[in-house]
Amino acid sequence: MKQLVIMPGGFHPFHAGHLALYQSALEAFPGADVKVAATNDTSNRPFPFKLKEKLAQLAGVPPGDFYQVKSPFRAEEITKNYDPADTQLIFVRSEKDAAKPPQAGGTKKDGNPSYLQPVSDRIAPMTQHAYMAYLPTVTFGPGMRSATEIRTAWPELDERRRMALVMSLYPNTQKNPKLANTVVKMLDTAMGAEVAEATGDERFDTLMGRMQKEPRIPDSQMPPTDVKDLYHWAVENHKPYHKIFAHWANREGFKSVAQALQKAGNLDSDALDYWTPDVWKLWYGPDAEMPRYWSKERVPDELRDYLEGVFDAYDNIVFDWPTEYRQIDEQGMAEQVTRQMSQGGLRASYQRKYNQPMMEDYLDEARL
Repeated sequence: MKQLVIMPGGFHPFHAGHLALYQSALEAFPGADVKVAATNDTSNRPFPFKLKEKLAQLAGVPPGDFYQVKSPFRAEEITKNYDPADTQLIFVRSEKDAAKPPQAGGTKKDGNPSYLQPVSDRIAPMTQHAYMAYLPTVTFGPGMRSATEIRTAWPELDERRRMALVMSLYPNTQKNPKLANTVVKMLDTAMGAEVAEATGDERFDTLMGRMQKEPRIPDSQMPPTDVKDLYHWAVENHKPYHKIFAHWANREGFKSVAQALQKAGNLDSDALDYWTPDVWKLWYGPDAEMPRYWSKERVPDELRDYLEGVFDAYDNIVFDWPTEYRQIDEQGMAEQVTRQMSQGGLRASYQRKYNQPMMEDYLDEARL
């Protein structure tokens, strides 16, 4: 059976660490087809696909292995070229990204394993499952490990150090200072630094001009990243799963879809089978403490069905957001997730006198 290994990512910009991950995938899965999946989304950072592709090739990725896709964790533009019944699909990420969604594992509400599972010795074809593998994170340049660190450091570097960093990111430029200087100017433009002179490369200048014209939301079918915008989008476009997810995320106090996806991805845990302190607070209110004797008791069927419905919605939409479109990156994930409970919201729904759930109110709100 053939193996297809896909390396999804934002690549803002593609760098030596990404190349190391690509090479590690080749070593970890000998004989597999290893492809890199990237989008043309410029809503967060001005790195269009053509620039990502150019830098990836400069780093050492063969031209035929770098694909433009709408959603890196679906990568249908790649998978459509393979027989799903005779191909094992494996996604690879750096170990530093192990806590980021989508995460492998879990079960659906019918008890069967979710589509995305951790890689193991026994791998089914992609008609049944896709798999996730995490490979070592490497350090490159002056102690860097991510594209975020490149973007953060770049504005503070003088011309000489920018040249040195480019040569460490793309070793092929070390014997060609003119090429290295062109890459410096490419990154200057892409990262918003002021550049006094043109590159002299007509194709590159045209590309940089296009970067400023890219629409903020390049694909009208792509869901918004704001929870409230997502709800309205789901209603307008008749997307029932997105509507369920947005309704839940808004009630939980999430503003960002990225943060809500993280939480929803863990809803198929023991919380669906037993009371936990978190489920107790969800049901009775944020100040309620769960008595010890309630531990391991099953949650009410109404709450269980609702949470399973939310996770089912998550399971159907989590792949709809490209990684960078979901705004899940090193910087965003470093921020603490804040949850706000407004007066008259969750607490009013789950708590009344004597700390008992207002079941009829809860059911009215949960009925999506």
